[in-house]
Amino acid sequence: MLTALKQIIRRFKRDDQGTALVEMAITTPFVLLLSAGVFEFSNILNTRMLLDAGVKDAARYMARCSSDWATCSGLAKNLAVSGTITGGSARVTGWTVNQVSITKSLSTPAIDAATGTELYLSPTTNVDVVQVSTSYPYTGVGLWSYLGFGQITLTVFHQERVFGW
Repeated sequence: MLTALKQIIRRFKRDDQGTALVEMAITTPFVLLLSAGVFEFSNILNTRMLLDAGVKDAARYMARCSSDWATCSGLAKNLAVSGTITGGSARVTGWTVNQVSITKSLSTPAIDAATGTELYLSPTTNVDVVQVSTSYPYTGVGLWSYLGFGQITLTVFHQERVFGW
């Protein structure tokens, strides 16, 4: 019995016809997992960039709008979400105008406390600033949640000095 087993093992040692198949069987799951991870990460990054572009567009629009606050903010929220003032489809699936927040504040003084840099050049110390922000729960492809990391919330904000009103 033992000699027969030794003969079978010797025969497998000399035979290398199936080595490529075994190597592929071992490496394929890792390559697929890596590829899915790269795809998921690029999808997260693309979603983040679309949200950032929308928030910046809305902030620039609000900073230069010459109508009343309610009208401008409604149009700016739609601009952030769809890329147009009225109508249009969402830049990111599931992103709605209710997830966009627009606030106006008075920057006093217009100097970054951490660095001492003047944020907005102005002859006065008070500068009106509009900030547009959003939080978007990323659902994505599902690999992230499959690995057990939970849901990701992408948060984006942008502020601009007000030139209108």
